[in-house]
Amino acid sequence: MNDAMFRCRRLINILPACLYALLLICSSCNSRYGNVEGDAVGMLHSSLLEITECDGYTVADIKNPWGKGLLRRYLLVPKGCELPSGLPAGDLLRVPLENCIVFSGVHAALLDELGTASAISGVCDRQYIYSSAVNAGLEKGAIADCGSSLNVDAEAVAQVSPDAIFVLPFENGGYGKLDKMPFPLVECADYMESSPLGCAEWVRFYGRLLGKAQKSDSIFNVVCKEYEAIRSIVATAENRPKLMCELKSSSAWYVPGGNSTMGRMYNDAGAEYLFSGFGANGSLPLSYEVVLYKASEADIWLFKYNSENDKTRSSLLAEFDGYCHFKPFETGNVHACNTRRNNLFEEASFHPERLLKELAALFHPSLFPEYKPFYYEKIE
Repeated sequence: MNDAMFRCRRLINILPACLYALLLICSSCNSRYGNVEGDAVGMLHSSLLEITECDGYTVADIKNPWGKGLLRRYLLVPKGCELPSGLPAGDLLRVPLENCIVFSGVHAALLDELGTASAISGVCDRQYIYSSAVNAGLEKGAIADCGSSLNVDAEAVAQVSPDAIFVLPFENGGYGKLDKMPFPLVECADYMESSPLGCAEWVRFYGRLLGKAQKSDSIFNVVCKEYEAIRSIVATAENRPKLMCELKSSSAWYVPGGNSTMGRMYNDAGAEYLFSGFGANGSLPLSYEVVLYKASEADIWLFKYNSENDKTRSSLLAEFDGYCHFKPFETGNVHACNTRRNNLFEEASFHPERLLKELAALFHPSLFPEYKPFYYEKIE
């Protein structure tokens, strides 16, 4: 037998063993969390969140928005109770949480609405916090400023010694200094939901973390009822205006994907969203040329910005003269939201019915004749 045949035969002999080992590894990865037995909380719209009430604890599973399997599993066990036997694998959280660090103004506002602002002991990016209760705590020193979410003040975090840290997950992203600290991370993947009501339903998870399950369920039920009522009115519209959105930023023009919460909301509000064909869950970076090709004949243009100074059509041209080639710029049908002056982001995530009504009134003013804009104003 020559060497080539010997090596081939040897490879055939060891191949089954290699495949078996690989299957064991994959099986171990897939069964890391396993199934749980209990009463499933009926999620109405969320595609990423599952909640199961078990004997003596609650399991909250967060699906991976960027792949298969789970991003995290949380085991919510009431404080003062012994740990139940046979707990499955997962991150243990003693609830209600009473000492949290929050990375996002959106979640700070939600905790305030739930009546649990006192549970916030630290925040990041305080310049984007608009909750009056949280800002009052920052001014008094009762709430710690933990620096930037991109460069966390580890010493401030350690001094707070939180029950949990509410962070925003990103694809293939870690949490830097926080990964080396002994504090549980609550990964707030609500923004990756594919529908406004799916995102809003995460209030039910946060309510259970903070001992406000009944209140959070009630809030969500009202949101659903009002959202569906507005959508029903919009369904009677005879036309759908062509919509473009956002501004060019450096070399890219970021727009919501067609399957993102905003992409879905534009559709629910009765617009023909010109980028709906780009079916992504998040934002998409497009070139100016692509945006011009898709949206030069749009009927209405909406964008958001954060600035001390309000934008005008003149200031827009000073920033980028290519804006003049879009029909809404020529007709004056441009509406902008200065998020420095209102709380659109804080409200829209968990109260999408409020933004939906404003958008619907902009697209179909005859259907909402009494409505006065709150978030957007016309650019002169």
